[in-house]
Amino acid sequence: MEGDDLNQIKSQLVWRKNKIQEALSGHIVPMHLVNLLKEVDSALERIDSGTYGICIVCSDPIEKDRLLVDPLIKVCLDHLTTHQQKELEDDLVVANSIQKAMLPKNDQHIKGYEIYYYYDAAGVVSGDYCDIIDAGSSSDALYIVLGDVSGKGIAASMLMTHLRAMFQSLVPLGLSISHLMAKSSRLLCESTSSTHYATLLIVKAEKNGSIEICNAGHCLPLHVNKSGIKKIESNGMPIGIFCESEYGLTSLNLDKDEMLILYSDGLTEATKKDEMFGTERLEAFAKHNSELSPRNFIDKLLAELKNFLGDIPRGDDLTLMVIKRK
Repeated sequence: MEGDDLNQIKSQLVWRKNKIQEALSGHIVPMHLVNLLKEVDSALERIDSGTYGICIVCSDPIEKDRLLVDPLIKVCLDHLTTHQQKELEDDLVVANSIQKAMLPKNDQHIKGYEIYYYYDAAGVVSGDYCDIIDAGSSSDALYIVLGDVSGKGIAASMLMTHLRAMFQSLVPLGLSISHLMAKSSRLLCESTSSTHYATLLIVKAEKNGSIEICNAGHCLPLHVNKSGIKKIESNGMPIGIFCESEYGLTSLNLDKDEMLILYSDGLTEATKKDEMFGTERLEAFAKHNSELSPRNFIDKLLAELKNFLGDIPRGDDLTLMVIKRK
């Protein structure tokens, strides 16, 4: 396990130990807290001896995302008891349901735009972030956010939930999207370890077709207009890498029937043998299908991706979104 992750886990364990010791300072000593303190001490000893994160059954590394969620585990997934496997399965089902419930309403016709998205996890839960936030009846603005957090699995999905909570709280403040991006980067940097970051894309769409885009290292969105396809360049580093970051923005106007295509790298980096789906293939597809509705565009694009991959399963989370001016 990497040093930053290990330091984070050790700090978490020390904090837990202090809390347990405070709880044990009373006259009545609950036995379950005594046993929990022993577990925490044992984990700290394994960190100091260099054996932490190694399965006590097979001596293989334990999955990192599981250790970040529960630093006391001692066995890898292959050596869970039947009861533990059932508990994990139940937890994942709940996590999947919660994540789906947090997704925005799909197939929206709102403030002069038609918006449709596709969101699919490579595993049980996803590390992609997808949101549509209406600034309210007193504003003509609509905020669309797409992101891809570092890592995979449970830990990535927890970070995605953290991002959603931040943006749901920050958007009503009325900040410019460049300030919104900088503030979210600082909050993520201060609240997680240095190994955690996210590529992120914020689009502010006004009812009159005025569009502002701030891109923190995410896949380049495509502006499909009457003259062809234009890539919108990135404005900065992924969020969470540095606590103090500045971001620019790109402005454009979306005319009637023009659209923006947003996506995660689960699309362009989908690989068959040594060939990736790639942005050129996406641009060619967009050029020949720009007249479609957002929903039909995405349905046809997914069929194109499936035809490209054949029987090869996708290895990454996938998010697609099309925003069309009506």
